[in-house]
Amino acid sequence: MRSMHRLTPSLAGLLALLATPALAQRMPEAASAPRASAAAPRPASRAVYLDSAGVVRWRDDRTEVALFGANYVIHTASDYRAAGYVHGDRKRMIDEDMAHFARMGWDGLRLTFWGDWESSDSAGNLLANDHLDLLDYLIARARERGVYMLFSPIQLYGSNWPDALGDTTEPGFGRHFGKGRMGTDSAAIAAQVNYLRQILDHVNPYTHVALKDEPAIVFIELVNEPWHHPEDLPGSVRYINALTDAVRATGCTKLVFYNVSQDFRIGEAIRRSRAQGVTFGWYPSALNAGHELEGNFLRAVDDYPDMRRPELARMPRIVYEFDSSDLRTGTMYPAMARTFRAVGTQFAAMFAYDMLATASRNLGWQTHYLSLAYTPRKAMSAVIAAEAMRRLPRMRAYGPYPANTTFGDFHVSADSNLGELIARDAFLYAGSTRALPPDPAALTRVAGYGSSPVVTYEGEGVYFLDKVRAGVWRLEVYPDAVPVRDPFEPPNRDKVVTRAISRAWPMTVTLPDLGGAFTVQPLTAGNPRAAQAAAGRFTVTPGVYVLSAAGAVDVARLPAYVGHLGFAEYHAPPGDTLAPTVTPLVPPALLAGRAAEVRARVVDVTPPDSVTLFMRPAAGGFYRPFAMRPAGGYEFAATVPSAALREGPYAYVITFYRGDSALTFPSGAPRRPWDWDYRDEGPWRLDVAGSRTALPLFDPAADAERLAFTRIGDAGRRGLFRLGLSEATGRPVFHLELPADARGQGPADYTASLVVRDRIRARQETIAGATELEVRVRGLGPRQVLHVTLMEDDGTSWSAALTVDSTWSDRRVPLASLTLGRGVLLPEGFPGEWNYWVGPAAGRGGSGDGLRLARMERLQISLQREDGVAVTAGGYGVEVESIALGFGPPR
Repeated sequence: MRSMHRLTPSLAGLLALLATPALAQRMPEAASAPRASAAAPRPASRAVYLDSAGVVRWRDDRTEVALFGANYVIHTASDYRAAGYVHGDRKRMIDEDMAHFARMGWDGLRLTFWGDWESSDSAGNLLANDHLDLLDYLIARARERGVYMLFSPIQLYGSNWPDALGDTTEPGFGRHFGKGRMGTDSAAIAAQVNYLRQILDHVNPYTHVALKDEPAIVFIELVNEPWHHPEDLPGSVRYINALTDAVRATGCTKLVFYNVSQDFRIGEAIRRSRAQGVTFGWYPSALNAGHELEGNFLRAVDDYPDMRRPELARMPRIVYEFDSSDLRTGTMYPAMARTFRAVGTQFAAMFAYDMLATASRNLGWQTHYLSLAYTPRKAMSAVIAAEAMRRLPRMRAYGPYPANTTFGDFHVSADSNLGELIARDAFLYAGSTRALPPDPAALTRVAGYGSSPVVTYEGEGVYFLDKVRAGVWRLEVYPDAVPVRDPFEPPNRDKVVTRAISRAWPMTVTLPDLGGAFTVQPLTAGNPRAAQAAAGRFTVTPGVYVLSAAGAVDVARLPAYVGHLGFAEYHAPPGDTLAPTVTPLVPPALLAGRAAEVRARVVDVTPPDSVTLFMRPAAGGFYRPFAMRPAGGYEFAATVPSAALREGPYAYVITFYRGDSALTFPSGAPRRPWDWDYRDEGPWRLDVAGSRTALPLFDPAADAERLAFTRIGDAGRRGLFRLGLSEATGRPVFHLELPADARGQGPADYTASLVVRDRIRARQETIAGATELEVRVRGLGPRQVLHVTLMEDDGTSWSAALTVDSTWSDRRVPLASLTLGRGVLLPEGFPGEWNYWVGPAAGRGGSGDGLRLARMERLQISLQREDGVAVTAGGYGVEVESIALGFGPPR
C-alpha cells in the first residue's frame, strides 16, 4: 500500500487474511469503541428490524441502532474524477480511507451512486463498468471494517458537476429523462424500476453476495433529493410505491426510506406509501460561500422541528447528508449529533469525506472539507459526534443555546473552538481543553487535537491513545495539518490548500498506569528507536508506538487488532515539495501608543533559523526590524513597542531565514528588505488607529464579497455587482434593495450580514468607549427604512430603524437608543425556514441587560415591508457608503 508503513511479518499476514471475504464472514463481534484484540474483528453483518414504534433495532440483542459516518463517493461523479487528477489507485485509496473510517470510530457510510447517469442505459439496464466495480469493492472493504451502509442508487443530479459540465456522454436514464420527469413520466418511472431491480440483483464479485442480500447494507434510500409533487398526493404515493415494489420484487427485505426534506409537504404521501422511513438533509451554515465562514453557528443547530411533524411519527429517521459547510470548527458536529438524537435520528452521514490522496487540495466538493489527516480539529469533532450518536438517548432534548452546550458527557464552546467528550472511559477533544477526566485510571481511550491535562502536544495533527492492558497503551500520531490557502475557494488540482508535514514534537502523556518513566517503542518503519520518557515527556514523529510502563514489549505478543484496525496499521498522507509560505495572522488594526503582538504562520517542512517582521509607514521610509519568536506550532510572534506605533497606515513584510538564504514575503523574493536590489512590491498593509478613532464596521469596497444575504445565491462575488460610486464623494457605495417582482411580491425581510468579530476584538482595550453608530446612507426614494442591527455572538441582537430619503445624510445613532430585537441567522441553512429569525439567547433581554459590545459578532442591514409603504421592483432600498462605531468627544 503506497502510504502504509511496513508491518511486522506476522501482522501483515493477519491483515492479508482480514481482506479475504470468506474469513470476514466468520469474524466475531467487536465493540463499538476500539479494543485491542487477538481475534479478527467481526465485519458488518448484524441484521436489523423495525419495531412497532418505528424504531430500528439490532435483531440479535434488540438494542437501538445508532450509526454515524459519512458519504464516500470515490467510485462515482466528481470524486471519481478527482482521484484521476492525482493519478490515484482508487482501490488503494478505498483501503486507506476505510481504515480512517475505522480509526475515527465510524460505523456508517452512505453509498451515494450516480448509477442513473454512469452505470445504466436510457432504459435503466445496468452497465458493468469501473464505477460499478469500485462500488462493489467499496462495499466489501467497508463491510470488513464494520461499517454499515445506506444505499442510495439514484442521484438525479448530473454526475458531471462541477468540473465536467461539457461532458454529455453519460449513457444513463438520469441524463436521458432529467430530474423533473422522474416522478411523473411513466417511461422514466419504468427505467427506475428496471434499474433498481437489476442493481439489487447484481452479485458483488468481491463478496459473492447480491446487493439485495448484502448484510452491511441495512437501509435503501429509493432516490436522492427527488422533485416532489405534494400537490399530487395520489401520484406521489404511486411513485414511491412503484420504487418500493421494485425493491421488494427482488426479494430484498431491507428497510426502505424516502426523502422528505426537499419539500416537507411530501410527508403525508410518504406516510401513506409503502416506504418505511424518511431521510433528511441538514446544512445549517448553507452551501458554497466561496470562502471560510467565521462566527458562532451554534444557535443554528438548537433544533430540527420538521423532524417532529405529526405525519412522520412512528417512522424511523435518517440524516442522509449533513455538514457544517465552509467551516472547520470543533463545535458543530457534536452539537448537530445532539440535535439529531433529540429528534430521533438513528443514522447520520456527513457529506462528503475527502479522500486522503486528494484532501490536500479539497478537490471533490468545494464547500465540504473533512479529512482525518488534513482537517484535524473538524475530524476530531466528527469522532466525538460518532460517540454522541451512540451515547446520547434518542428523543431527549437539551434546551436552547447556551444551556445546550453541555449535553450528557459532551461539551462544546464557540469561544474556545472546542468540542469534547469527558467520560469515565473516554476523553476526546477537538481543541485544547483544561477539562479533567473524572477518573483517569478508568480511561481506555484518549484522542485529541491540541493539548489537555492528559496529553500536551505542540504538533498540528490528531493523536489517539488506546489502552491495550494495564501499563500498555497504543499511541497513533498523525502529521501536522497546516493551512496555506482558504480551502473553500474554487478548487484546482494544482493548488494545495493544506500541507501535511511530519515534524518531531515534544509530547507529554500523564496516565496513572504508565507513570512518568515509560518506554516509547515505535512500530512503524522510519521512526526513531525506542526511547524512555522523562516525567512523561518524549519526542514523537508521526506513526504508531507502544507506550509501556514495564519496558519494551515483545511485538509478536501484541494484539493483532485495535477495533477494526491492525495494531500497527497506519495510513499517512503523501508528502509534498512546496516552497515555504508565510501567512500573517494580524488583526484588522492595532492601537496607537500601545505595544502589540504581531503573529504569522510560517510553513515549511523544517523550521526556519529565524523570522523577522519589518514595518514602515505606508507613505514611505525605511523598514524597521522586529525579531519574531516561536509561538507554538508553526506560529511566530513579534512584539512591536508602543513607541513604534503611531496612528496611520503601515506597510509590513516578513523575512524567512535559513542558513545564508532569505525569503521575504508576501512576494517570496529571495532578498532582504535592506538589500540594494530588493523591490518592495505589494507589502501587506496594516492600520494603526487612535483609541477614539471611529471603528469601521462596513466598507463597501472591502466587504461586499464577504456579505451573506437572505436570498441564496446573492453572496460572494455577486456582492460586487451591488457596488456603485457616490456622486457626492466618489467613494464606493453599496446598493441594497428589497426584492420584488412586477406585482410587488417578494420576501418580507431582506438582510445583508457581515461578521465583524475580528474588528471588535482588535479594539477590545477601548471598545467600551464607543457611544454611537455612524451611518452614511441615502434612500432610493422617500420614506425608505433601513434597519441596522448589531448581533452578539450568542445571537442576541440590538437594532435601530433609520428612515431616509434620496439625499445623502450622515446619521448618528446613540448605542443607548438601540432596542432589543431579533437578528437573522445568515447564511441561511438548508432547510432552515424555522430558524431564519433569532431572538435573544436564553437568559438574555431582562431588566438591566444591554448591548455587550465586546461580544459583538455581526453587523446586519435589512429592508422590510413596512406598513403603508408600497414596494415596486427596483424602487425600495438604500445606498450605504459607510457604517462605523463612533467614540464621541473625549470625556
